[in-house]
Amino acid sequence: MEIDRLNALRKKFPAKDKGPDASKAREHRAKVKAIAREFERKKAELTGGAPSFKRGIGYYLIVILALLMVGALVLSGLGKGGRPRIERSQIMVDRSMDNLAIALGRYRFHVGEFPSPKEGLEALAAITPSKPGWFGPYIKKVVKDPWGHDYVYDLRRDGSPVLYSKGPDGRAGTTDDILPKQELFEEAFRDTTWTNHWMPYQLRGIIVAPDEETRRRIQEEVKKY
Repeated sequence: MEIDRLNALRKKFPAKDKGPDASKAREHRAKVKAIAREFERKKAELTGGAPSFKRGIGYYLIVILALLMVGALVLSGLGKGGRPRIERSQIMVDRSMDNLAIALGRYRFHVGEFPSPKEGLEALAAITPSKPGWFGPYIKKVVKDPWGHDYVYDLRRDGSPVLYSKGPDGRAGTTDDILPKQELFEEAFRDTTWTNHWMPYQLRGIIVAPDEETRRRIQEEVKKY
């Protein structure tokens, strides 16, 4: 009996979210809620409140622009007070003088001494022997430094070489003079793979052989050089 009365009441008073107009009602409520949210957002903007902000494409564009501006400021700061940029001329002069220092060491490896100041660096590019043991040329040609100045070459009293570029100002003895790595003058003696078994001057004349006949044969071969 009670069940019948309940079913009758349901037919007389159907649920609001059911029936043919239910979808229209839901759509109407959604529009009302959207209008309410928009009203609250506008109200917050007018009253100085903090409106809700959704991270759309505009947000990320602003972030990217800000990062680009910070990056530009950092780069400009490095250009002014950061690590100085290495000029191409500096790289060229370092490479040229290192090659000259190695060539001077190889010249000494064969001849027993560095070229005299009178012979100069041109002795490294000579194509004919000038001293016993010479096995050059050691460079193709003598070039000027990147600023158009001749490299300075001399010998100290102890026979050690002096080699440097006068730098951009073209004056010797100033703070922009550029020197090679000093250890490169001895590079030929530390690593002899470039010699192709050519003996250094300290060992010339010393022949080690298992018997006299072999020693004489080696002596004759050495004389050819």
